[in-house]
Amino acid sequence: MAGQTIEGEIVREITLAIDTRYASIVVVPKPDEVNDSNMPRNLHNAAELFLRVGMVENAERVKDTTGRMLDMYADNPDGTTNVKIGQGCVCWTCGFCGLPKGGGDSKVAPPSSAAGKKNKIPKTSPGPCGNCGETDQTNYVRVTRKGMDDLPWIEAPPLTEEERKKKKDAELAAKRKEVEEQVKRALQERQKAGVTTCD
Repeated sequence: MAGQTIEGEIVREITLAIDTRYASIVVVPKPDEVNDSNMPRNLHNAAELFLRVGMVENAERVKDTTGRMLDMYADNPDGTTNVKIGQGCVCWTCGFCGLPKGGGDSKVAPPSSAAGKKNKIPKTSPGPCGNCGETDQTNYVRVTRKGMDDLPWIEAPPLTEEERKKKKDAELAAKRKEVEEQVKRALQERQKAGVTTCD
């Protein structure tokens, strides 16, 4: 059986590099999941699990949403920029990591990670997933730092319709300018080479 290929079978190899910093973002188990040895303990484990069971889009969403949060912290947010801060969660249905719908207003404080103290497990559900709206298949996450207090989840607020339009228009204008410059360079190279164009 080994080495055989079933007719019509599509074989693909998937490689997705997951940042080891994701291991510092702990998945907080619900009370009935505390002793479950199959429960991912952090977002690195979560991404590995999604890949192992063929849920590639979920693994990519874990990577993308978590990467954006880590990038925001890497840029050293100043507290004056427009950001949403609160208790983050992971959705097992779609792989989204971030604030639940209505996030930033979370009434549950992040569980304490003080040395020597058992982590407090929130008794309430994280709420609906900020991406797909799932309510049951979600868990809180803790952004931990070695020897320091936990950090809240931080993310950029969604754009308003007007902001989205401005962003799209700016991206299109930049792309148009890039294409025009490429055409201009190509025409200049043709002229240097002595190639004439049909007008």
